[in-house]
Amino acid sequence: MERRKILLGSGAALATVLAGCSSDETDDDSKSDSDGDESLDDNDGGDETDGTNDGTDDGTEIPGLDSDKLTLDSTKISIKDVNKDGDEIDIIATTTTTDPETLTAELQSLGSTLTAAITDAEKLAAAIDSITWVLEKDGAKVMAFYVDVKWALAYINDEMDEDEFVESVLDTTDETY
Repeated sequence: MERRKILLGSGAALATVLAGCSSDETDDDSKSDSDGDESLDDNDGGDETDGTNDGTDDGTEIPGLDSDKLTLDSTKISIKDVNKDGDEIDIIATTTTTDPETLTAELQSLGSTLTAAITDAEKLAAAIDSITWVLEKDGAKVMAFYVDVKWALAYINDEMDEDEFVESVLDTTDETY
């Protein structure tokens, strides 16, 4: 079951992200983590009011992706942190709901979100293989899913319609309500 492998991978990605976020003791802009994790958002979690990306960037870039444009058209889901680890992107988002139907409906804009954020599809495809999303509510994982960059590019190139794209992504969902 490939889905189980993906879910195990997303759990490892979550552990990596959480390990990198667990220490707020220093405010050093030079991130020299030995695991190669590169944070793309300086938001330290102090702005708990809306959970949105504050638009700041520590200079780390994902080739072909503008992380400032990576925002869902949703009132229930907000992107909290974007990290690059090798050829993978990990996105941590907060949600105000745990209802599976509501979350599924909120994720319908995922294709257009990625389309808006991808600035150079060739560079992104050369550098990144996958994008893992983890949705949290009150610090607990609610849902995790995987986006293969090939699916995103097929969607952008009109080789896959929005329903097919969203269904492919939702088929990788790990729901932990």
